[in-house]
Amino acid sequence: MSEELITILGISLTLFLTALGSSLVFFFRGSVSKRANALFLGFASGVMVAASVWSLLIPAIDGAEDYGSFSFLPAVAGIFLGALLLGVLDKIFPEKMNDTLMQKRKYNKLFFAVTFHNIPEGLAVGVAFGGAIASGGRADFWAAFGLAVGIGVQNIPEGTALSLPMKSVFGSRTKAFLVGSLSAVVEPIFAIVGICLALQLPVLMPWLLAIAAGAMLLVVAQNLLPDAVNDSVRCGSWSFIVGFTLMMVLDVALG
Repeated sequence: MSEELITILGISLTLFLTALGSSLVFFFRGSVSKRANALFLGFASGVMVAASVWSLLIPAIDGAEDYGSFSFLPAVAGIFLGALLLGVLDKIFPEKMNDTLMQKRKYNKLFFAVTFHNIPEGLAVGVAFGGAIASGGRADFWAAFGLAVGIGVQNIPEGTALSLPMKSVFGSRTKAFLVGSLSAVVEPIFAIVGICLALQLPVLMPWLLAIAAGAMLLVVAQNLLPDAVNDSVRCGSWSFIVGFTLMMVLDVALG
């Protein structure tokens, strides 16, 4: 498989897997079980944390060798900047809604919240592939692809969680599927933006990688792990370990 095809598949994967999750609206009569949701989210969390470390933060530190003993600086600052970026988006488009709002308005805002939440994820994938294109190393392309897989896996339950309630709003499974899938259109768009930034401004590469990692880590800590790991469903904890270990092995083996 060529590097170009790996890149195209990687930046398309997040949209495809969101559509896959949204397509479950055609099969589910009710909501997704807590156990299945915990397994999905726990596995995706583990993959994303491992990918943040090996695919983003370690390359960011290695790429800042000109900083000497302060090569950690872009990674540290970038983590906080990325988390702050996502935190600002969450403030502007909060995911939790006031129960007194009308149901349709509630789900409309949920759609926009999920959509904006996907922007830094798309940037993360794009920056990773931009770094791979700049380095030319085939292992870097596969590492970026692994990052896209991790983000895509956590998009499956997101797509399902968005499309199922939309079915009650529109009264149509097809419309609910389309709305759920549409929420991820921004990811390949901003993946291309991330690639362009990484290639045109290579000096910013360590910072961009770390910013993407910070945004992803906040997504895991704030949006995924709380639902994956709880007292009622413990399988999410083991799913996290499996996802983290698998991604670590893939990154080390490919690297």
